[in-house]
Amino acid sequence: MEVVPLLDAHVHLWDHSVAGLEWTWMKPGAGRPGGRGAQEVDAPRYTPVEFRAESAGASVLGMVGVHSATLACDPPRETAWLQALADEDGWPQAAVGFCQLGSPGAAAVLRAHGLHPVVRGVRDLTVSQELDLEAAAPAMAVAAELGLSVEMRTPLDRFPVMRALAEQWPSVSIVLSHAGLPAGRTPDDLGPWAAAMAGLSGAPNVTCKVSALASASDPDWTVDSLRPWLIGCLEAFGPDRCMLATNWPFDRPWGRYPDVVAAYREIASVLTIDEQHALFHGTAEQIYRIAPMQAPELEGSHG
Repeated sequence: MEVVPLLDAHVHLWDHSVAGLEWTWMKPGAGRPGGRGAQEVDAPRYTPVEFRAESAGASVLGMVGVHSATLACDPPRETAWLQALADEDGWPQAAVGFCQLGSPGAAAVLRAHGLHPVVRGVRDLTVSQELDLEAAAPAMAVAAELGLSVEMRTPLDRFPVMRALAEQWPSVSIVLSHAGLPAGRTPDDLGPWAAAMAGLSGAPNVTCKVSALASASDPDWTVDSLRPWLIGCLEAFGPDRCMLATNWPFDRPWGRYPDVVAAYREIASVLTIDEQHALFHGTAEQIYRIAPMQAPELEGSHG
């Protein structure tokens, strides 16, 4: 049986020795959500070297490095560091920086990100509280000009605003992160979440990043507990508009990397092989403008 390789579309990197950058939520002793004690992810650094070691055996082709530095840091400074990693190591193959879309200086931040070829998109962590379409317009115009995707996560009741943004800027790829962050994982939560996902998918330029499923929201997850949420994403958006990611190493307290990916593979086995290729790497390659990566390339890569 063919093992479809994964391009992990959501990995966090850091190095506390880098001047001018802070990852306070990852510093030793900072603590992790869920109270998992010895399983905390705190470490002096987490770079592609550490990621490849942890993901060994899971048939990972590459990764997208996603913003994780403290918001008070200068966002383009972090992308400059990610670019330096990519130049030296070849990984990450793409990066997503931070930008508060509605801020007065957002357009300038986007242009600064755009100076680094590894950057293919930005994400805004503040839209969970508010998303002002008019205020975000200058930034969205620059995103359209530079071909940058825009990633966000927002409660289900704000999905209509996110869809309105997507419809207003149809040339911009909008990425819904973490499978829409379902607040609960009970059967009663599944229906409203699925309905909201179906509504959002009506905007064809919205893509679903299926990540953070095996997380604090489902700390004792099993393949069966993850299945309805992964299948729900696929039913709403289809494999060509879904991409798998792990939110690693943030979600390490709730499972081993190979086990999470193996669970994804078991659930996705109901798809055709072409659909699996889209889900595991094809959609991410398209959204982040990464040259198609095939399994033979994996054998000659960084192991």
